[in-house]
Amino acid sequence: MRTPRLRSKSRLRGPPSFLRSAIVICFGLIWILLIALYAPSIIDNPIEPIVAQNKNLRGDEAAAVGSNHANSVLHRPPERNPQAPGDAPPPRPPKPEIVQHTDAPPIGDHPHYGALDADGSRGYVFDPFALRRSPPRMSFLPSKEKLCKKGGARGLGDADYKMYQHVKVSQLTEASKKARVLCTIYTYPDHHATHVTAARETWGQRCDGFMAVSTKTDESLNTVNIPHEGAEEYNNIWQKIRSTWAYIHDNFVEGGIYGDEFDWFYIGGDDVFVIPENLKLYLGSDEIIEATEGGEKPLFLGRRFKQDGDPNLVFNSGGAGYVLNRAALKLLNRQLTTEGEGCQPHLKGFWEDVMVAKCLRMGVSPPVVPFDTKDGLGRERFHPFTPGHHLTYNAPATSKDWYIKYSIDLKYNEDCCSEESATFHYMKPEQTRRMFVLWYGHCDDG
Repeated sequence: MRTPRLRSKSRLRGPPSFLRSAIVICFGLIWILLIALYAPSIIDNPIEPIVAQNKNLRGDEAAAVGSNHANSVLHRPPERNPQAPGDAPPPRPPKPEIVQHTDAPPIGDHPHYGALDADGSRGYVFDPFALRRSPPRMSFLPSKEKLCKKGGARGLGDADYKMYQHVKVSQLTEASKKARVLCTIYTYPDHHATHVTAARETWGQRCDGFMAVSTKTDESLNTVNIPHEGAEEYNNIWQKIRSTWAYIHDNFVEGGIYGDEFDWFYIGGDDVFVIPENLKLYLGSDEIIEATEGGEKPLFLGRRFKQDGDPNLVFNSGGAGYVLNRAALKLLNRQLTTEGEGCQPHLKGFWEDVMVAKCLRMGVSPPVVPFDTKDGLGRERFHPFTPGHHLTYNAPATSKDWYIKYSIDLKYNEDCCSEESATFHYMKPEQTRRMFVLWYGHCDDG
């Protein structure tokens, strides 16, 4: 048998040593060039802090609050099909990631130390009237034809469309015109071009004042960076709201060039829809004027929920948003800035609506509790879900639904909602534009 022929060593040998050295040097030069190009931008522009996409999860919808309120133990409700009639309210999204905190020094017991401008410098004063002065044009995305279409089986109208037919936009009375409202939403940069833009193009410009609290100030979008204690994340919304309310107090209630411009202050997430005319009509009604005793008595308005079903622990749904008058905000601010742990100034949690209610119950006699905002027929004005979902919701077969447990005298179908409803929640940008063009007659002009 012939023995296989061996290759010579010269054929097995790799590239010559000088060539290998040249290759190593080339790779080294490439790395040095990449570092030189990108290192300055990494150093000068650290990763922009953002809020996780699910920042709007709230203490009201997230689930039952345990009986030990001091520990604020919350449980997530079971997930269900959000559109199925007779099913539970929309499911909760997954827990978001923790994100980077804004580059700011410790704040201490005071909730804020002022807003930052677009460059991150302190001392910025937000203009709440900028949106009304320069309102953007409606974009009608994705198209006016699609926004105005009835939809549903045989074109008779889907649930949102039917709610549009049920709820009316009110004509303002002279008294309601005098109820000056600052509408505030909280958001983050990833939602500036979507949710914030939709709110600005639609209902936001119909409020007396509008402000979107974010981690980035952008005057073209009416957003303002108000830093707060701790990380900018879903599980720290309480600190974001503490800082926001304290900033609103210091600049729009006590002091500042806008210190006497507003009587009422509404706050909600960037996925709310507000009908300002209906809100102002209610705030200017005889019922509310009498309840506030001419504005001297604190008033806390929204959709009432019983914490874990306890009628002694009632709070206003953060999802639907809630309203404070000047007297209530002054009281809340005193609680937020009081030294000590009574109002839990360093608590980290997302149940800000539960905490605001707790703070308003403290330190005053009688305590300030959520006011019953139902209309004369017992129908709600502030809603924690979308228009269509409220219209189609029915009690599930079991009684373990948190929504039933938390609600007070819950009604169903068209009896759920006042014809003068003021707010809805979980609104996507296209849904916000659709309800706006329907309610405000843009589908009637061809």
